[in-house]
Amino acid sequence: MKTSHISLLLPSLAILGSLPAAAQFDQTISVEGRYTPEVIRLDRINTFPRQEKFALETTPLSYDAKGIPAAFAPKLYSMSATGWRDTRKISNKRGYLDIGAGSWLNSTLSAGYRFIDDENSVLGLRFQHNSTSLWKPGISPLFTDTRQYRYDEALGIYGSHIFKGSGRLDAAVDYHIGNFNYYALNPVINPAGELKIPTQTLNDISARIGWQSAAGSDAISWNVGAGARYFGYRRMYDPSIEAISNSYILNSIKPTRETDINLKAGVTFPLAEKSTVGIDLNADAVMYSGADKSSPTDASESIYESPGTYGLITLTPYYRFSIDRLNIRLGADVDIAANARKYPGGDRYDTFRFAPDVMLDYDAGGARFFLHLLGGNRLHTLATGSELNYYQQPFILSTAPTYTPLDGELGVSFGSFSGFSAGLKFAYRISRGEYLGGWYQELLNCGRDRMQVPAGLPETYNGFASSYSFLGDETCNLHGYSLGADLSYDLGKIFKIAASGYYSAQNGEKGYFNGLDRPRWVADISAQTNPWKTLKFMISYNYRGVRQSYIRGSYRNDKGFRETFLTSSRLPDITNLNFGVSYSFTDAFSIWLQADNLLNRKVDILPGLLSQGITFAGGVALIF
Repeated sequence: MKTSHISLLLPSLAILGSLPAAAQFDQTISVEGRYTPEVIRLDRINTFPRQEKFALETTPLSYDAKGIPAAFAPKLYSMSATGWRDTRKISNKRGYLDIGAGSWLNSTLSAGYRFIDDENSVLGLRFQHNSTSLWKPGISPLFTDTRQYRYDEALGIYGSHIFKGSGRLDAAVDYHIGNFNYYALNPVINPAGELKIPTQTLNDISARIGWQSAAGSDAISWNVGAGARYFGYRRMYDPSIEAISNSYILNSIKPTRETDINLKAGVTFPLAEKSTVGIDLNADAVMYSGADKSSPTDASESIYESPGTYGLITLTPYYRFSIDRLNIRLGADVDIAANARKYPGGDRYDTFRFAPDVMLDYDAGGARFFLHLLGGNRLHTLATGSELNYYQQPFILSTAPTYTPLDGELGVSFGSFSGFSAGLKFAYRISRGEYLGGWYQELLNCGRDRMQVPAGLPETYNGFASSYSFLGDETCNLHGYSLGADLSYDLGKIFKIAASGYYSAQNGEKGYFNGLDRPRWVADISAQTNPWKTLKFMISYNYRGVRQSYIRGSYRNDKGFRETFLTSSRLPDITNLNFGVSYSFTDAFSIWLQADNLLNRKVDILPGLLSQGITFAGGVALIF
């Protein structure tokens, strides 16, 4: 499960003159052997402030798109798409502009331009804006004017050059800044005695450069790359009770800030016409700064000691061969950790960990079968945490990676037969040290010294008072399975429909991690019709059912020792119904309208994180 840098390998998304939010595309695919990519010539990322969509952990497909992949994935809002391959067309145009706005002053702007674009070289600039600022969650009847606001801006420059006969050089630099408030709170008193909603700023900066040697079936091929990423917050809020006035105070202290230096390399040696051996290397050095235990600026700051610096090296030797329609890869991950700890001053994480890296794929023509047995360590960083919860705690205590000794998938896919395709998949995963994410807004709402027991959780355990940890660094061990199926039917422009569904048994430490809300049921359905060339309609439905957010509790046993247990809080089901329409006046200019969450379900995405209800938006798209 090589997911430590999924966020550094986001394939570009081009949605040209189409429905910006009528459906969701969040699936990745795994292939072994040769793959000819469909190059996406424009890399617009069109997103809207809308209900969060939790991405499943999957094995990513790494492919080259002529230097266009973003070096990091800014976690804005749900990524919008119009369906797989609907608008993935090569465009000879160099630039794009898409702008839209809607209810609650939700707005989006996507723009990009390639200054150089020829057979051997690409140099381009991209920009993405998303914001929302008028929605009132109505948390407190005393503060009805409290609004959610959030602004995200992402700017990137990318380039590549092919040296004929030698290889290709790729490079990219990206900057993402986010500014937001903790909108689902009652206003609280800051140390200056003012009633305010706390605010936050994050900075996410990354750069990468890589070299890929020229391909050749009978020659040694190699690649090497380096990258750096900084991720940090402006401040950390720690709630407490002011002793004299018994007022709820939010102290502002120094947060955690991290810098990740990544090196990767690989080499492949051909043994025969259809067999090779190779080895891949991935190394990370993660450095942290933050509160200093030796000289805290506030009494409460002493618990937020910086975890320091740690490293993780992964070596993956493998042997790959093919027999007729069978492709096999036999390998193993060897992970070497240095100075990783569960907490500052705590026990060190195991130095050596091992996991399989085995992939078998068989193409029988109308049916394709696969068996993948993977695993490995996954970094626990602020950057990866923000992809699961944008409103996460702005500090980190534990640097212990999440270890997965086994991440297995067994599946089959059929089609396409006269437009019909289907697939089935069984997955089983064992994870050690899966992070629970923390309930930061619950922490801010309740206060560290007067935390209220969340609804449905026991106030006592075996007769002794219980307490609950809202720290994002609390973990659990998971093992469980997931069953999934997908169906699609494509009649071209007349009608297209696609549906997928997954079931994952979830019960405490028995479960399959599929997001911090751990749903048992996940379903996505979308339908589209293009009655004539210039007009397109789409409707989609997204469901996440039987959701539970887990938290770790503790109590003192009858001998006075601290015992811990895992418990959960039920979250409402997410049922999202969306509709969209677009009209193209020309091949380069179109307008679009969309309506999201038509059922007007205002649910908690995570504890303390409310979502907007029904929203409407419209905009224009231009390719030039």
